[in-house]
Amino acid sequence: MKWKRRKEQPGAKGQKCPHCGAQIDSDKGEKPKKWHERTSVTLCIAAALAVIGLGFIHIITGVVSPFELPFDVVLKESFGYRETFVDARKIEAIPYVAAKIKYPLGCRALQRKNYLASGKVFETRMTSQLKGNMKKWQAEFETTLDEPRQRWQDRLQGQMDISEMDPEDANAYNNRGIVSAQKGQYETAISNFTRAFQRNPVFAEAYFNRGHVYVAIGQLGRGISDFSQAVEIKQGFAAGYIDRGLIYAAMSQYDQAVSDFSRAVEIDPACAEVYFRRSLVCCAKGEYDQAWADVHKIRSLGLAVPTEFLIYLRAASERQR
Repeated sequence: MKWKRRKEQPGAKGQKCPHCGAQIDSDKGEKPKKWHERTSVTLCIAAALAVIGLGFIHIITGVVSPFELPFDVVLKESFGYRETFVDARKIEAIPYVAAKIKYPLGCRALQRKNYLASGKVFETRMTSQLKGNMKKWQAEFETTLDEPRQRWQDRLQGQMDISEMDPEDANAYNNRGIVSAQKGQYETAISNFTRAFQRNPVFAEAYFNRGHVYVAIGQLGRGISDFSQAVEIKQGFAAGYIDRGLIYAAMSQYDQAVSDFSRAVEIDPACAEVYFRRSLVCCAKGEYDQAWADVHKIRSLGLAVPTEFLIYLRAASERQR
């Protein structure tokens, strides 16, 4: 009986060299493993966890501003969010709430390094700066108007011809009130305007005039009350809505200001100054579409809008998008 010699499998233990018959170590004959074959499962899991962990943090790597911002690590708001460079000037130019929404990482990083005030301090500073700019832009716009800028005393309304007027007539008291206001005799002016509408309870102009005097001496609440009485008596009284809207705007009560300015342009659609006032207030509120609509209306009336305001409005509306 012939025994068949079993063929040894390549790579099996005990493989011999065909030339000398010496045993060959099978491990030495294997090909080198690739990197993924050498990497342990544990290491792969650890790397995956590290990548996932980095999804919740973000490194601020630079700043475009007068400040120098060192590297900082902050929590990410979402996996898809990227905010590598911080522009502090953009952040400072918008309301605090808007900054926190639009630039959450940059805002937080600047606050950590004390480059940026937080909360109410930031909002107060921004509001004060914007109000200063609004006054500057308004003054610049008024230079483009045909009519010279009026003092508040010049806005007082009444029939100034009193040559044949009864001294006890409501119009006579109103006129004396105007003269007193122009002389700076505010208490006398208030007294005369009060007597005017006591004699004529529907004398809207007397309420309007007294409201201006109250505003001049700092009693804004009473001024608003008198303007409200004037427009209630005389609903088409555009000047009453405009001047009440100006007080609301000065008090940062922007919703009421927009409402009054809107009513005023309904009464007088060609009043470019009111469109600009409303555009400023809408910009301060963050209602940039309405602000742009008023800008286009002003241009359609043949007037120019201050360039600095347009730059600010364009930058603010782009950030909102």
